[in-house]
Amino acid sequence: MSIGKSALLFSLMMLAILGPAQYGSAAEPAGGVPVKIAILPFAMHTPAELSYLQSGVRDMLTSRLAWQGKVQVLERSQVEQAAKGLKDISANDANRIGNSLRADYVLFGSITGMGQSVSIDAKMISLSGKGEPVSFFAQTKTLDEVIPQVNNFAQEINTKVFAKPGEKTQTASAEAEALATRNPEFLLPGALSSGDKISYINPNFIEVTPDGQLRQPGVWRSQNLDGAVMAMDVGDVDGDGKDEIVTVSQNKVTVYRREAGGLRAVASFEGTPLDRFVWVSVTDVHRDGKAYIYVSNLRRKNSSKAIGEKQILPEYSTEDVSSYVLSDMGGKLQVVADRVPYFLNTVYLGQRGKVLVGQQKGESTESGFKGGIFEMQLRGKSLDPTAPVSVPEACNIFNFIKADINNDHMDEVIVVDRNFRLLVTTPSGDQVWKSSNLFCATVNSFEAKIEDLRFNRVDLYFIPSPIVVTDLNKDGILELVLNRTTTMFDKFLPDSMKSYEKGEVVSISWDQLGMVENWKTREMSGVVSGVRIGSLMGDGKKQLVISMVIAKDLLKPWDAKSTIFTYDLNVGPAQAKDAAATSAKEGTDEGPAKPMLPGRTPKK
Repeated sequence: MSIGKSALLFSLMMLAILGPAQYGSAAEPAGGVPVKIAILPFAMHTPAELSYLQSGVRDMLTSRLAWQGKVQVLERSQVEQAAKGLKDISANDANRIGNSLRADYVLFGSITGMGQSVSIDAKMISLSGKGEPVSFFAQTKTLDEVIPQVNNFAQEINTKVFAKPGEKTQTASAEAEALATRNPEFLLPGALSSGDKISYINPNFIEVTPDGQLRQPGVWRSQNLDGAVMAMDVGDVDGDGKDEIVTVSQNKVTVYRREAGGLRAVASFEGTPLDRFVWVSVTDVHRDGKAYIYVSNLRRKNSSKAIGEKQILPEYSTEDVSSYVLSDMGGKLQVVADRVPYFLNTVYLGQRGKVLVGQQKGESTESGFKGGIFEMQLRGKSLDPTAPVSVPEACNIFNFIKADINNDHMDEVIVVDRNFRLLVTTPSGDQVWKSSNLFCATVNSFEAKIEDLRFNRVDLYFIPSPIVVTDLNKDGILELVLNRTTTMFDKFLPDSMKSYEKGEVVSISWDQLGMVENWKTREMSGVVSGVRIGSLMGDGKKQLVISMVIAKDLLKPWDAKSTIFTYDLNVGPAQAKDAAATSAKEGTDEGPAKPMLPGRTPKK
């Protein structure tokens, strides 16, 4: 269970334990029998990991509604026995169960959860018909908001139905007394005079991050996904005008659609147990508004043949390329072509945009790749190479793009080398610039060359995460959006121990001296496996989409968890200007837009 869920569960338990004590001093009634409330089990429409909310919300409502001598909440076991076998309880069911328990009121509802978002729909009705039902609906963006919403519902019932004194007045009074009697000697000296703010939690705490900044608009995170997402792309695979998110993990392809507070899997495909998916590309090769899914797959096979003259283990496993082409057919992924002996990728090739390319895998005695890179064409159920792609020798199907980044009307080649350094070269391969930072680093690898298995002398090739070419602010200057590793010690570790578990996504552009940074995200803990830009909501607005592997052991992808981040993008100079003006007005650190760097001339 995640830290956030553990904290929420602990909070619900403490409120359930401490709640009745808060009302223990309520005045005893002059006479009469306390009214009885039956709190029925809430219908749960949530992932399994949020099932604890059913018990936690009932415990909290019980503690808040119980009022000594006036309101009695019926025993849970008694209520559950009466509601046994019912999942979604209707108003008629609630009336019937309440009458069988001889209750005066019955409370029922449902909890729907997706990702971090939770919606609560509840109602309390009087079985005698006195008074109007008390209905409540709330939708939270995070799990942290569940407790305040349930508390609001309980207060509404207490006020409207039982005329119970409100908690807010008591809390304000208690807080005023505490502020009036606190010892000034315990306050942090100079906290206010230095410009710091006192936290609302405790006057002895200095506020570091303002509460309003903890949930910034424009950023969204999905629920945790099982398995390591080794690669991710976005595209309209069903032709509805809205981009889907397509991921590969181990031997499974999953198509997700962003809905409400989370991702919903709308289609999937599983390969054989011998398959290992290492890359996915989504592109509309027919230009008909519907994209195909291209999966680079390695299929394991056993062999007893020696490699060259070296005496290695007689039994060993190798992997051959056996890729797939998939298409969405009525919500199901169908195989268009399989056993394609090429790695597949869609690469940005300058003025031509994204082009589907392929390359063969090298022999175990040689290197990771064999031969050149070819444009690929889908003919019926066959995917065949056509024209070769002219690139420097250092390029392979996964590590380069072409783009005119300096507006000289010639495409430069941007390459990620074996050490995850970013290179800018001329078309002939002459180096123009090299980064000092690590870019596009991942743990997604395959055996490039086997020298001697007895001593684990195996050369691994690590597939870099993608480079996105875009012009978000429409100024005619191309930007490269890609992942940058923020930890440097991984480069000193053996291949089997590298994790690259911290990074940030940055936008960089060219000036006279090299690549300069335009903007960046906050640092993220995990391996960034994919960076894409798409329109997930179908409204024409674009989002930066990031897939990230989060796990205790990032070298065990089959036993990992992953998540998807999206950032809303202000696309175009008008939106950027408005955003800068708003930022300056609100006094943030972003300020107005930066002036254009020298040496970069916008395209006319």
